[in-house]
Parts: sequence; structure tokens; C-alpha cells
Amino acid sequence: MFQTEALIDASILPSDIMSLRDVKFFDFVRKEAGDAAVDLFEIQIINCVKSLLMTADVYCIMNLKSKALDCFKNKHGFMLDDDTFIIKSGIKGNVDYLFDLLKQKCTEDAKLTKTSKRNQSSPPLNRTINTSSTTTESTMAVLSSNSSNVVTSKSLNLSLDEHKSYINITLNNWCKNNESRLNLSNLSLIEDQHYSISI
Repeated sequence: MFQTEALIDASILPSDIMSLRDVKFFDFVRKEAGDAAVDLFEIQIINCVKSLLMTADVYCIMNLKSKALDCFKNKHGFMLDDDTFIIKSGIKGNVDYLFDLLKQKCTEDAKLTKTSKRNQSSPPLNRTINTSSTTTESTMAVLSSNSSNVVTSKSLNLSLDEHKSYINITLNNWCKNNESRLNLSNLSLIEDQHYSISI
């Protein structure tokens, strides 16, 4: 059976993907998942990656009873005999792929942030030594993996720690980006001191 995880390659995403909003976000979605995915997101005002990833069920719109949605449902779904709608499978496949791709990107970013925080907390002399030994180990791992055809895949599900890390990173980035607008210098919120996360 084909492993769909092999299709998920977050390296194809633009480096600024997390900051795309509105038109730029929809242009990206159109390129990766098509016009129908854009319609699905636009009608629900899902206008950025964070909004998409925080939406529990992007397809729930198909279950809503509203004449205002009939045109959308008829264009992008099928009406069943019981008068309910389901989204067309191609649209669902494209949106699910995009969702998995973005989830993978967030997971990778969280791991990089975690690693860089660890490196920043160590003394400068140790950091240099650790970096060079890590580089050597990485190079050796790459060289040895070139001689064998080992394929590794990453889990697409975020652990609780990864969710918390993502929330903390997002909150800290928001603080950095808004401290001047709010006229607060060194705005920093500390988990368990200023807020707590319950998942």
C-alpha cells in the first residue's frame, strides 16, 4: 500500500508561509490545492495558516442548513439522498494534503526553535564545540545514509509538548511583533507565571 507520508515535503513551502495572510495566503492555497480550496477557506474567513490549523473541521460548512450556502455546496459537493451534502473527494484530498503539509512545517519549525533555544542557553565556548560535533555527526550520518537506501518518515500528529511549544512560540512571536505597537518594551509572557496552557 502506498504511504501518503512520502508526499509530504514541507521544504516546498515558502519560507514566509506562516506570515501569509488574505490575498497572499489564498494565492498560495490556489497554487497548492486549487480554486475550490480557496473557496472553502474564503467562505469561512480562514485567511492564514494559523487560522487553518486551529479550525477543527474545515468541512463542517457542508452540514450547515443555510440557503446562503446552497450555491457553494452544489458547486463543491454532492447532495445525498437524505438531503445532506459531502465535499467532493478531490477537494478533500487537496485540502487534507495542504493541512498535513502545513502541520509538518509547524512541527519542523517547533523542533528547530526548541533546538536553537537549547543552543542559546549553553555557554558560548560549549556552543561552538557542540556545533562542530553536531555538524560532524550530521555529516557522518549523511555519508553513511548515502550508501544505503533508508527512508525515514516523520509523524504528522503533534504531541502535547509540540502543541504547547507551538502555542508558546506563537505567543512569544506575537509579543515581539506587537511590543512597539502596544508601547511596551521587552514584552514577554512566561508560561505558568502569566498564563497556563491546558490541552
